[in-house]
Amino acid sequence: MTTASTPTTTTVQAIEQAEAAWLAALTEGEEAMTALMLEDSRAVHGPVGKIDDGKTFAHFTWTRRRHVFAKAEELSITVHGTTAITTCLQEMHIVFDENLPPFPVQEAVTRVWEETAEGWRLAHLHQAKRMPPG
Repeated sequence: MTTASTPTTTTVQAIEQAEAAWLAALTEGEEAMTALMLEDSRAVHGPVGKIDDGKTFAHFTWTRRRHVFAKAEELSITVHGTTAITTCLQEMHIVFDENLPPFPVQEAVTRVWEETAEGWRLAHLHQAKRMPPG
């Protein structure tokens, strides 16, 4: 059994920066998202738990659900060596139809990050919808 290690302040800050970069990438586009993912990353998303590889998920997210705003609250970080698990409540405002205002969506999100020579990269994410924020 692997136990969580006590991460250094530098490690926590680097993971927090990766999380912030991910939220920014959601509003920047497909390439920004895939740049933060490992080549073999996976995403579980949607109302029925669709499983996609990272590139398919990024393409779907950007072409079908254009994000114009994203923020996270209640970020929790657990570190196991070179792997970090983060959980948060993520709020996004998404344009589904250009003729309508952005729709607010909140999800409970778990992300698994791997430390690489290029920094922390997303290995896996799981998003579960919550009721729209009030």
